Amino acid sequence: QLGGTSAASLAAREARVDRTRGFWQSSKWANKLSKGMNSLLSGGGEGNALKKSSGQRGEGKLVNTSTISRQLANGSGSSSGMSAIESSYTKKGQAKEKKDVSNSSQKYSTTALFALCRTYGCIIARWGGSGKADIVGRASSSSSSRQSSDVSSSDATDKADPLVQSLLNVMCFSTPIVKTLWAIIQSDQHVVSDLYALIDENKASSPIRCLTIRPRYERTGVLSLVSRRDDGNLGSTVLYVFLCCLAHALILTDDIELHDMNKPLPPHQIRRCVLVLKKLLYRACCLDSVKLPKESSSSCVSNYFGLALIAAASRTMRDMYDRSSRRPLCPPKLWLVEDLLEKEIRRCKSRDDYVSLLSLPVLRVCPFLVSFKRRLRLFERIVTTDRISIQGSNDTHDLQPGVAVRIMRGRVLEDGLIHLNNLGGNLRRRIVVQYISHAGTTETGVDVGGLFKEFWADLSNLAFDPNFALFKATEGSGNCLYPSPSSRTAHGSDHIVLYEFLGRILGKALYEGITIQPQFAHFFLSFLRGDYNFLHMLPDLSTMDPQLYNNLMFLKTYEGDASDLCLSFTVAKDDFGGNEEVPLIPNGADVEVTNANKHRYIGLVAKYHVNDRVREQSEAFVRGLWEVIDRRWLLLFNEPELQVLISGASDGKIDVADMKAHARYTGGYTGLDKHVYRFWNVVSSFSSVEQAELLRFVTSCERPPPLGFMTLNPPFTIQRVGILRDGDKLPSASTCFNTLKLPTYSSEKVLKQRLLYAIKAGAGFELT
Repeated sequence: QLGGTSAASLAAREARVDRTRGFWQSSKWANKLSKGMNSLLSGGGEGNALKKSSGQRGEGKLVNTSTISRQLANGSGSSSGMSAIESSYTKKGQAKEKKDVSNSSQKYSTTALFALCRTYGCIIARWGGSGKADIVGRASSSSSSRQSSDVSSSDATDKADPLVQSLLNVMCFSTPIVKTLWAIIQSDQHVVSDLYALIDENKASSPIRCLTIRPRYERTGVLSLVSRRDDGNLGSTVLYVFLCCLAHALILTDDIELHDMNKPLPPHQIRRCVLVLKKLLYRACCLDSVKLPKESSSSCVSNYFGLALIAAASRTMRDMYDRSSRRPLCPPKLWLVEDLLEKEIRRCKSRDDYVSLLSLPVLRVCPFLVSFKRRLRLFERIVTTDRISIQGSNDTHDLQPGVAVRIMRGRVLEDGLIHLNNLGGNLRRRIVVQYISHAGTTETGVDVGGLFKEFWADLSNLAFDPNFALFKATEGSGNCLYPSPSSRTAHGSDHIVLYEFLGRILGKALYEGITIQPQFAHFFLSFLRGDYNFLHMLPDLSTMDPQLYNNLMFLKTYEGDASDLCLSFTVAKDDFGGNEEVPLIPNGADVEVTNANKHRYIGLVAKYHVNDRVREQSEAFVRGLWEVIDRRWLLLFNEPELQVLISGASDGKIDVADMKAHARYTGGYTGLDKHVYRFWNVVSSFSSVEQAELLRFVTSCERPPPLGFMTLNPPFTIQRVGILRDGDKLPSASTCFNTLKLPTYSSEKVLKQRLLYAIKAGAGFELT
């Protein structure tokens, strides 16, 4: 559920809103909030309190206190300096008291806020670390071709200055800046007009990456508070500061605060924000990159502000999209741009054509704008074309000889490690598995792909079993797997080799289109992508250890003195019953947790459990995976989507109707045959476990492909086997060709009994 019927209805209605100014004007939340703008801009309190305060503090004029402030910041000032500031304010207030009273009825103006947005936006964009790289793929022009009024991206830093982080801390956690700016974005007619022109490619005069910003000065050199409504980028300036503050506020906002406590914005306003950012990113990544600007190429310079705006929009959208994948914020269609990349994918003919799409800005910056199904299809085409170029194909009669591997049943892990672990990137070649029975005889099966699928299923059942001590199940819902922190204790120094091997085998499974059973923890899937988002440590910890998460949330919201809890910067390490205290910082046992440092303590505890304890094992697993699967292919998906790519549908249920719709019949069977009709009745009556066992019996995979049975290759096939008596033959399968050999049993009851006996026998190629 998306938070109740009313929220779902609101999200559905907002999803249908077109690019009209009415989008912003229709926000009752913003209009209501703008009525109390005086109190918001003053940081709380009634409007008349603000007027009273402004009258006592110099009528809102700027006072030059830079010298005294600098001394105080350096620790060289004194209380007399502060007194001088207070005295200056007091004298001016007493001299102008009557005038202040006469002007007390005037409303607070947003002019000062806009001036501060320009100043702070310029600082954050230039020194915030995101204005340097051209993430939309356009190279900056040389400095000689720049106009004198422009500042290119080369003047920005590639790392965030600590002072910028301090500025954002004050803005986000000491003022209501997020709600204030979002209300202005939806209510101020000049800001609305600018943003409407920004997201509409037909009204824009230059690409978003070329937008500029600079504080306004009078000819005297004094900072001007005069409203400059005709600049054309007031809306983008306010939007940029809002996005930076929203992204920064989300750092300390967990999912419960976001969904249930309306922090930093109510969920229905988050959905409105998604609509605006989707249009902005679509224009920046898709339209600006193919549509030539109206200005000459020499005047269109990638500016640090334009690049920082795109980066801030992408970062904020990705964070909200990742959160929505854990607990939905809005309907899935709200994120998507309809038919995006559909034509481009259809035009591709070769592997190079498909791979070239990965360099498109939309897939690098905001892949969530493209439907998940379309990204899955792109991944499938990249992998398939690459596999055919290396292994050949039966269809083209150029199948290449494979690497022969002999596997004894009961020694799947040991034999697989011996024969496959040293292949590295050569695992992309065709692997030919030959099974040795428990009796020591060679089984009669010939591997054309099916035996490797069976080998992987047997291997995964062993290696991913928590009792084997390589992986551990989360204590929260789902029983998802992650590397065991105690693997070294259980397997010695060989545990790294085992993780690398399993990473390569998982990569091989993805490369061959094999769906597997294990469900991985969210944070471990982030490691597989190679870009773990540390902002999600607390939600990830809630799935790993709910009790520890609840304890940390108690500390976070504790209103008393945190030192009363007698905590220090240490954490207990438990390996097979042995307890050891691990310091989170140098000399952590001597550092007390207080109200001033409790947020740092919470972050360090979460980082230790989610990241530090499993980093060595995860990095080894990822090294093996990336030897087979290019990391760029995995960056198309977020964590839940990557799990679907690995294991198919999350619930594992089989869509019998989809399976039937894409089935083929050979040997004399047709879709209208009575034996086929009985078979589908029997399959529909099976439990989910029995259906999975049937699918594994036929295809060696317990789960259907992520895109359904239409992408199963070869297709699910039922072959007719004629018999005289029901006891003549059992059903059998050719897993290489996904074919079920179904005898013509006399009744539906007999068919069900024989089919269940065959799929549960667990035999190799002896039982027919």
